[in-house]
Amino acid sequence: MSQLMLEAKEAMEKILTHIGEGSHPDKETLTARLQNSVKIVAQNQNKIWLRTKKGKPMAEALQAAAMNMLEQFEGEASLSEISSTMDELESQVKMISEESRKRSMVVT
Repeated sequence: MSQLMLEAKEAMEKILTHIGEGSHPDKETLTARLQNSVKIVAQNQNKIWLRTKKGKPMAEALQAAAMNMLEQFEGEASLSEISSTMDELESQVKMISEESRKRSMVVT
């Protein structure tokens, strides 16, 4: 299991807890977006390709984005900063999901 992916997933779960306890204006939207990202990370966290030359930087970028977002929630960042970081996090998750999809295609 990729330690970076596990750390990213744990950070995202902590963010979900912060959102649930807080009173953010976009609480429902952020929760839905983050839950979707957690689901995709959980589906891909055990992929072997994440340990490769191409996969490790993707996992590192995802972990960094998740930790950055967690720090923002713990530090009471502005909504625009949180939204920007959420976009970055979703972008990293999408790249991992897309790469995983490509690697799972069957060559005929």
